[in-house]
Amino acid sequence: MRYSLKLLVCGVLAAATAACQMPIHTTPVSLVSPAADKVQAALDHWPKASSQASPIKRPFFATVHAAGRRVTASGVLEYYSPRDFRITAVTEVGALLFDGRVNWAGVTVLREMPGMDKSVVETILSDMAEAFEVPSDIEGLGASAEGLVLHRKAGDTHEHTWIFDPRTGRLMETEVDLGAFDTLHVDYRGYTPFGWPEELVITRKARLYDISFTFTDTMVQGNSHGNMQ
Repeated sequence: MRYSLKLLVCGVLAAATAACQMPIHTTPVSLVSPAADKVQAALDHWPKASSQASPIKRPFFATVHAAGRRVTASGVLEYYSPRDFRITAVTEVGALLFDGRVNWAGVTVLREMPGMDKSVVETILSDMAEAFEVPSDIEGLGASAEGLVLHRKAGDTHEHTWIFDPRTGRLMETEVDLGAFDTLHVDYRGYTPFGWPEELVITRKARLYDISFTFTDTMVQGNSHGNMQ
């Protein structure tokens, strides 16, 4: 029985490894094509704060599944850039769930609920930074059955795969290869007129957690690029 179980586990791991290593088949997309123009326009529309004194503030509701537990919370995201933001979340009864910061110094957990594993909060914050990361250009864009695909090693050395909607150019999914059997998956569902995702779903099976953010604002305060006035 143990031998059979070992074979089963090895088979599952081998299949998972093969799936992770199997690239999405794409055909090159011309950078002067309408499809490329849509993706570039969507990336140009991705919001950023206009100054360090004026973050973009987005209230949200969140549901966290971690270590077999489910927690619902609400809070505020204060966003400057993909690697510079602060997020504070409280539970339904008003107790602090966590308060954390990502900036040039890395991930800092400022406070967390008593009994909550600090490493879980650190993982959520670092994964959010990956979810906010978008490519600086679209060199290498390809078309596939999944959508318009860009595959690249980002500045953090992790392998990123971004999948864009061919109709709108909007980012639909991101997958980040974080190591053996460890893939971060992000879904972007709906967008505001200013280019912000209305819902963000982050899943990391290797860490046994997923979290969904539903942003309650219908419009990002600022100009047409989502910048703060």
